[in-house]
Amino acid sequence: MDPRIHLFGIRHHGPGSAASLVAALEALQPATVLIEGPPEADPLIPYAASPGMRPPLALLAYAADEPGRSVFFPLADFSPEWQAMRWAVRNGRPVSFIDWPAAASLADRQKGPAVPPEPDAAPAGEDAEEAEPPPARPAGDPLDRLAEISGHADGEAFWNALVESRGAAAEVFAAIASAMTALRAEIEATAPADAREVAREAHMRLKIRQALKDGDGAIAVVVGAWHVPALRRKPAAAEDRAILKDLPKIKVEVTWVPWTDTRLATASGYGAGVASPGWYAHLWSLYDGAREAVAPDAFAATWQSKVAGLLRGEGYPAATASVIEAARLAVGLAAIRGQPAPGLAEMRDATLAALCHGDEAPFRVIESRLVVGRSVGEVDDSVPQMPLAQDLARWQRRLRLKPEALEQEAALDLRSEAGLAKSTLLHRLDLMGVPWGRIVDAAAGRGTFREIWRLAWAPELSVRLAEALVHGITIEQAAAGSALAGTEASAGIHDLAGLVRRCLLADLPDAAERCIARLQAAAVNAVDVAGLMEAVPPLVSILRYGTARKIPAEALSSLTKAMTAEIHAGLAVACANLDDTGAGRMREAMTAFDAAQGLLADEHLDAEWLRRLRAVADDPATVPLLAGLALRRLYDRSALREDEVAAAFSRALSPTVAPKAVGTWLEGFLGGNAEVILQDPALFGLVDGWLEAQDDATFTESLPMLRRSFGAFGAAERRRLLAEVGKGRRAQAATAATAGAAAADSPAFREALPLLLTILGIAHRD
Repeated sequence: MDPRIHLFGIRHHGPGSAASLVAALEALQPATVLIEGPPEADPLIPYAASPGMRPPLALLAYAADEPGRSVFFPLADFSPEWQAMRWAVRNGRPVSFIDWPAAASLADRQKGPAVPPEPDAAPAGEDAEEAEPPPARPAGDPLDRLAEISGHADGEAFWNALVESRGAAAEVFAAIASAMTALRAEIEATAPADAREVAREAHMRLKIRQALKDGDGAIAVVVGAWHVPALRRKPAAAEDRAILKDLPKIKVEVTWVPWTDTRLATASGYGAGVASPGWYAHLWSLYDGAREAVAPDAFAATWQSKVAGLLRGEGYPAATASVIEAARLAVGLAAIRGQPAPGLAEMRDATLAALCHGDEAPFRVIESRLVVGRSVGEVDDSVPQMPLAQDLARWQRRLRLKPEALEQEAALDLRSEAGLAKSTLLHRLDLMGVPWGRIVDAAAGRGTFREIWRLAWAPELSVRLAEALVHGITIEQAAAGSALAGTEASAGIHDLAGLVRRCLLADLPDAAERCIARLQAAAVNAVDVAGLMEAVPPLVSILRYGTARKIPAEALSSLTKAMTAEIHAGLAVACANLDDTGAGRMREAMTAFDAAQGLLADEHLDAEWLRRLRAVADDPATVPLLAGLALRRLYDRSALREDEVAAAFSRALSPTVAPKAVGTWLEGFLGGNAEVILQDPALFGLVDGWLEAQDDATFTESLPMLRRSFGAFGAAERRRLLAEVGKGRRAQAATAATAGAAAADSPAFREALPLLLTILGIAHRD
């Protein structure tokens, strides 16, 4: 290997690696710095030194014509690559990336991919997530072999002890190179090298050769430790070029985007992730500056002080004496275990014992908030961003909506300018397929001027922003364009009505009117009456209660009334000849539509609806579930006399009607509410009489339906029904106390009681 080349084998995210690397660069003062990373991102390297760049960050590379095909290259403050970039820029040294091009990786993913993607790149977008196979490495962590020899628990513990817990130790790179050379020789003697690894390393060697030609002086090469032995080899340049022959490529775009601690963690599925980003960030804060190893007692005290501060902020007690005890315990555990300084395992054990007193609940808070961390990176304003990302950043600054990795709740008052603007932004992003927030409560309990959102920022949302560029270059344009694209892609009435509502909530009146026109055209020819019914209630709600936004009220009202008329016309046919699934869907749709019909406050349409319900209730072709529901809707609206309801009950419960049909009819009529028969003795008597008239075989056949009908009642309703049954038909005219005692003393009643309890879903005790 040329003596000008200095290979620094690092872990992609390691504070000890970063501290040792910075110390080595200061000592070497290389003329050129080469870093493992996508060459397309070279123009973005200078921004690493910008004051507004706050890791964790990632380089996002995506196919220019298909942004969903994309990949992230994450970096933390303690990532050696990040520190190498910053060192080179600060010292005015040429710096570039030398890894396999992102264009080649994304072209491969378009095809399947043919070979596994590199483990130090995090997949982005739906296509990449689905195509992601395991990293091309031997089963398990290769470092586990070295850990077994050295007496460490696993490869992670071995590397932490060797590198990450030592502070700045420039001499460690020679040891890393020796260890990795021996390890790769052993592994490659029994298993062939992976095709992608071979290609990546050939590409790196060619880049190193080019750097040797382009300048004088020492060249620092910062790569994953696994690659060091391969880069030490000296195959002919022609051999490396042959490996890369016919390399597939596509046009890609690259930009800086915010990343999160949670996505740096191994638990996120990131191949080069670390178990504890928050812990590593703490280590880096101690190493940065002096970069020397910190005394064990001071090292333990700083961490346990952080833990105590977090616990106090969460309302848990954390006395100073307990902090001192935890720090001492951590140092003692490290000594017992033969460690030069407490590691995360020792810190955890000491915290759990001295500060959490063995309680796992506060310890879980520490794990998520401090050990893993919850930081979200920030990109400097000077960094070139895609237009939508720039517009979103302006919205975030204006509204003071800072993206957070952990889920947080935001209550918005839409009567305030700020609350309405935040709601508008979140609804527009949702239309674009960028779900930064999830609405959990809107117009509930406090009118229609309040929304509660749960917000959580995920790095993948940057990819969604890139995908939405086809619809516009501002949030408003892209949201409207996404909505209009949705109207073309969907012919479903329910989906189109949902788009209308979402456009109104996103304050996009022009897009809403175009969606209304599309919905109007679809409704005229619709045969899905249930779909029409499902579409009406949200539109009626907007008309009835209004919103804090401007709405095209006239167009919306005309549409709603036209859809209602179509529903009336097709109701009878839509309620006949349905299977159980179709009947269940129709029942839900009819219930919601009936409530909306009352809110619409149109006398003509309301009268027509009642007339149609009568026809459905009386039509023998109507499925029993919906016939029962129609009668109940008429009963609740006082549209039938008591004798008419009783007559309908008698017909439905006639001995000529199959038990299953009776059960589903009762389910439709009762609708999970027993009050209707508890308050009406005549109806109660009809149901009670029908039950008494069944023979054993018929009753057994009916039991599942009855259980479903009565089991939906509340516990109090079921007990009241049981009490009414216990009174006995003869004793209904007597006092409740006397009748109850007589029934309770009845042997027949006692014998039937377990079965009644089963039907009503009440626990039975002997």
